[in-house]
Amino acid sequence: MSPEIVKHEIDATRRTKAMHNPMPKRYMTQQSHRVRYSMPHSPNILSLDPVRRISFSAVIWGAFFLIISATPLTATELTMGRAVEVGVDPETLNQAASLIEEAVTEDKMPGAVILVARKGKIILHQAFGHRDLQRTRPMQVDSLFRMASNSKAITAAGIMLLAEDAKLELDKPVGTYLKAFQNERWNEITLRHLLTHTSGIRIKPLFFTPLLQKSVAHPQAPDLRLEVHRFAATTPLEPAGKTYSYNNACYNTLAAVIEEVTGSYQQHLHDHIYQPLGMLDSCNHESDADHNRMSTVFRRQRDGTWSEGWKPGDAPDWPFPRGSGGMVSSARDYALFCQMLLNKGRYGNKQILQSDSVTEMTNPQAKHCEAAINYGLGWTVNERGSTFSHSGSDGTYVWVDPNCDLIGMLLTQCNGTKPPRSKFRKLVESACIPSAPSVDEINGK
Repeated sequence: MSPEIVKHEIDATRRTKAMHNPMPKRYMTQQSHRVRYSMPHSPNILSLDPVRRISFSAVIWGAFFLIISATPLTATELTMGRAVEVGVDPETLNQAASLIEEAVTEDKMPGAVILVARKGKIILHQAFGHRDLQRTRPMQVDSLFRMASNSKAITAAGIMLLAEDAKLELDKPVGTYLKAFQNERWNEITLRHLLTHTSGIRIKPLFFTPLLQKSVAHPQAPDLRLEVHRFAATTPLEPAGKTYSYNNACYNTLAAVIEEVTGSYQQHLHDHIYQPLGMLDSCNHESDADHNRMSTVFRRQRDGTWSEGWKPGDAPDWPFPRGSGGMVSSARDYALFCQMLLNKGRYGNKQILQSDSVTEMTNPQAKHCEAAINYGLGWTVNERGSTFSHSGSDGTYVWVDPNCDLIGMLLTQCNGTKPPRSKFRKLVESACIPSAPSVDEINGK
């Protein structure tokens, strides 16, 4: 199928709901603050002579309108488009789609959804294969996926929102926010160390098992914060900031910090990321997702056949949300989040994150943690200002290229296999015709 004819089956009622849902009160307050302008304090104009009065007023109003005109009030929103409109070769893009279609046909993966957007236009959005073992439920472009470690970027954004509101600081020890961590083992470990996988902690499981059960001593169990508090007894194997070791437990600790500060990890993300962006299909626990649209997680057996891992209708892997994984989303929903990052934190007329926060998230953190040479905050990044990306253990992969104004994703649910994501990405990138340099770039600004 040509990418010029883009499949898009998102329910129109959900779009309507996104447009009419009121923004959370805190968000509206933040928005009004960021777009409100006031006239500079000036002497009593009436006391000036007529000529000076006119000149002074002209200067004031000229400066005022200059500020407004220089301030972008609306940023790019994702809409459907055609490849040729945004400098993408349709034939090469079609080859990228055919690569995934062939992989599904050859049973390299049961099903997949692909999405490519450039300059705010979704130019490729297709679904292939099935989402159940019996092959009775075809994959749809709006199918829901367990995003696994692609959840980390969302958790990092949740932390950055609280930092912007001065409710926490990235370089403060974890114990500042979770009392259980106020001990010598964790005194040098900061939130930034957790975000960059440079804490020196080497906890392999997501949580210690067995989980705490409800009892007189633990009436809230099973509970995210109770489980995370158990990590506090772990001694780091390396000094904080000196080594990089990818660690899920650290991101679960970050989710507990969000929950401690706001009262609810899930609600915080919903109110300040999902709802204002219109990500109505996204949540952070399987129990809150529409199982009728979710895919089975497949596992390849030694004999080459597929078996079921988690499937819609099953109990969640964990009885509470977690920051390392657990997000459920669709390709378009996650693309909305990525477009916001491309826009330096803005989407439409809404400022979701500050520009500086996006820069922190999407660039290497080596200046803060010397070992974080290839990791930002929730994203893998090779060099400053370049592509940032992440994958998930259930078969999801997303990359964002600011230089090409490009979003690409390949979403599958085949745990432990390796879909042809590198070839897919190379074809998509080769399809992009370089943009002409702007006047500022030509002048070296």
